[in-house]
Amino acid sequence: MNYFLAQALNNQWANHRLLNACAQLSETEYEAQRTGFFPSIQSTLCHILEVDRYYLTALEGDRDGQIKDFSEILPFAQLTQNQAKTDQRLVAFCESLRDKDLARCVELVRVDGVVHERIDRLLLHLFEHQIHHRGQVHSMLSGTGIQPPQLDEFFLDCDRTFRQKEEQQLQLNEGTVWRDYRPD
Repeated sequence: MNYFLAQALNNQWANHRLLNACAQLSETEYEAQRTGFFPSIQSTLCHILEVDRYYLTALEGDRDGQIKDFSEILPFAQLTQNQAKTDQRLVAFCESLRDKDLARCVELVRVDGVVHERIDRLLLHLFEHQIHHRGQVHSMLSGTGIQPPQLDEFFLDCDRTFRQKEEQQLQLNEGTVWRDYRPD
């Protein structure tokens, strides 16, 4: 199994599912002040995209590209489009990984200078970060009329029926992740 590809596909699927729920919000609800680490659903979703872009730029070896200011407050349609493209980039990056790549270090441009991080650790950090902030959006949705979606139905076979619609929309093929996977 390609663990990092599985995580990237889960990330793509969870973002897709969460953004579909958020698409039901009015612009006012999307931008409304809420309790959370970031002050709105919009700000939190934009932060998720910002961090994805920053770390992907580092993973792809673009040191100069990391200097770009990724922090934008985007209207929902533009955010959704940009997140989908970024998710596809992350999936493609993880698909291309080989075991020897995981311990390789990449450069991260930080305020206090350049640091070196292993690819496997950076990816683990990125996935954890995204789960953390998606959970905050999930919680914020609880304060609206929109039901927060299940975001933990990706890995288990018994949950497959609950994710099939999104898998088809995203054209996900579980066989690329689970080497022993055999469709019904």
